[in-house]
Amino acid sequence: MWSEWWNRFLASDPSLRRLRTATRVTLSVALTLAIMLPLLAWWGQPLPLALIGAVVAINASLGVNDPDRRQQQVTNLLMPLPTAFALLLAILTAPWPLVHALLFLVVIFVSTYVRRFGPRFFPLGMVAFMGYFFAMFLNPQLPQLPALIMAAVAGALAAFSMRFLALRDDPEGVLERGRRTLRAQVHGLLHAVRDVGEHPDSAQRRRELHNRSVRLNETSLMLENTVGQLDTLDEAGRELLRQRILDVELAAENLLTPLMRLIDHPSGGDAAPHAIGALLAVLRTEPREIREATRLVAERIERQGSVAVAMAVRRLGAGLAELADATGQLGERQAEVPQEPAGEREPEADAETGLRRPELRVAVQVTCATALAIILGQVVSPNRWYWAVITAFVVFISTNSRGELLMRAWQRTAGTLLGVVAGILVAAQITGNAPAEIAMILVCVFLGFYFAGYSYAMMTFFITILLGALYGMLGTFDASVLETRLWETAIGSAAGVLAAVFVLPTRTRSVVRTNIQDFLLSLRDFLRGTGTEIGERGEVTGLQESIRELDDGLQQVINSAKPLTSYRLRSRRSQLQRSVAMLSGCAYYVRNLAVALSATVDMVDDDTRNRLAELLWALADAVESLTDEAQVSFEAAITLAHRTADALHDIAESLPDGPTSLHRSIRWLDRTAQVVEDLARELGAAAPEKQPTA
Repeated sequence: MWSEWWNRFLASDPSLRRLRTATRVTLSVALTLAIMLPLLAWWGQPLPLALIGAVVAINASLGVNDPDRRQQQVTNLLMPLPTAFALLLAILTAPWPLVHALLFLVVIFVSTYVRRFGPRFFPLGMVAFMGYFFAMFLNPQLPQLPALIMAAVAGALAAFSMRFLALRDDPEGVLERGRRTLRAQVHGLLHAVRDVGEHPDSAQRRRELHNRSVRLNETSLMLENTVGQLDTLDEAGRELLRQRILDVELAAENLLTPLMRLIDHPSGGDAAPHAIGALLAVLRTEPREIREATRLVAERIERQGSVAVAMAVRRLGAGLAELADATGQLGERQAEVPQEPAGEREPEADAETGLRRPELRVAVQVTCATALAIILGQVVSPNRWYWAVITAFVVFISTNSRGELLMRAWQRTAGTLLGVVAGILVAAQITGNAPAEIAMILVCVFLGFYFAGYSYAMMTFFITILLGALYGMLGTFDASVLETRLWETAIGSAAGVLAAVFVLPTRTRSVVRTNIQDFLLSLRDFLRGTGTEIGERGEVTGLQESIRELDDGLQQVINSAKPLTSYRLRSRRSQLQRSVAMLSGCAYYVRNLAVALSATVDMVDDDTRNRLAELLWALADAVESLTDEAQVSFEAAITLAHRTADALHDIAESLPDGPTSLHRSIRWLDRTAQVVEDLARELGAAAPEKQPTA
């Protein structure tokens, strides 16, 4: 039972990233407070000034995402500069409320717009906004500015020490934890299959099975990106690790198909539960024993007549064992080719200008939303209207459509509502007990940011409880304070929604359509490029990068479609869900195709290679016809694909041996062609499938 819950925990947090991030944030805040509280007491300054250091520590721990570690360190150390500048502006303009509020809008616009200049400017803009905001919250005087700057410096240094020294994310450690996560997710996948087997008519359990498969793909993608950061391996070693990760992912996915066939078959009986139970027992063994243990399980399953399941079990065992071997050798291998330092990328030419530029569009929306929040927020509370402003500001962060913003606004309001109730209860118990208040603040910081990647509502819930404890520390706690926060949050959310709907709106369906187009173009490029490589060079190499670009595109589609697939009536979301399911199936078939083609090209003659290339080109044309870059009609492209596929089937049937890699490649090509046809009908690019007449 304990191992089962541990596997669930590992599977829910790939490479323990959320746990490590929350730990880093909490320790950074704790270190900042440990430094600043005694220093401020000695200095004779108000202790709440330390909060600005905690804010900088949080933003430095979470927001710095430069592609290179050295650049991350530079950005981290720069964080106090925009904070200090924003604090200075806020303090100087505080005597003039109108100027104070107008300048706040300028800070909001600039801190949002500067994201267009690169990843460094997003966290710098955030701390500038937070500096101005907390100056309103703390009401400091000009003589207190040096103490505030000192707190900001302490926060940046605390975050730096935790992220790059004490709890640094070495790629080797991420990969090792990721391998354990991958194994735990295979556990979870099999448990989900078993649940479906026990309740075959449960749509909810089938959705959970699909969600676990998606999480397996996300983890594999994250691990393959991590492999690129390993400077203890040469490129050949990194490519081998990427292949091992892909092998495990495909082996687990391929195991689902025969198991689900057993479950759905009327005579499946006890075969599926037996196979799953045996596999779960095997996965608890040591990595070096997995290969032999899965072989024995496969033999037992095969004797029961489930040959397809037995073959899939063997592949899964081999993949897990080979990945364990490959990651286990990391410490023994040395770099043969030193990794070149990452240089500054040449800035790309901007394809969009003016209000078509996303950063400018969002900056205008945020400024309008916060202006409305200031006006409406002052009606509720002339002294605490800034809570409405921060809500209107943060609901726009990391949202790309008005559907995403609506989700975020609702989650923030719901989290605040529940947090107000809990905050009142907590503050009533610990107000006046300084150690308990500090402990509660740190616990809420940890839980808030641990659940941040899981549920925005839960993060807001814990942050609201934190505020109850914080107001208790400041000696200003009153139930009406949290009630005011709730009303201001609702106002800020409403202001954000109004701005998203009426000011330069970005429709969710438009974003989804754009992401689907990008996915299809990536698929076209993969098919066409692979066909050209086979036709001109007689080989296929370096498919991993193309496959993962395809997976990235699929994740973009899934994420952007969530507002329409998760929060709409079933009748309104079914078409989009079908399209997303087809794209997921297409990515799955292409991943298998990439593995099979490598062996196929080596075994066949030039004529067969040319036919494979022609089929890939035809499929690429068929996929392109579904996009805005169509050059040929879908019907013409898919007809040519079917004609070429028929010729390949004839070649495969003439082979004297049993199933070969050519048979596997043709099978995955057939399935890719079928899902492209289904997608074309769904998108209206092909005629509906004719129903057989009675």
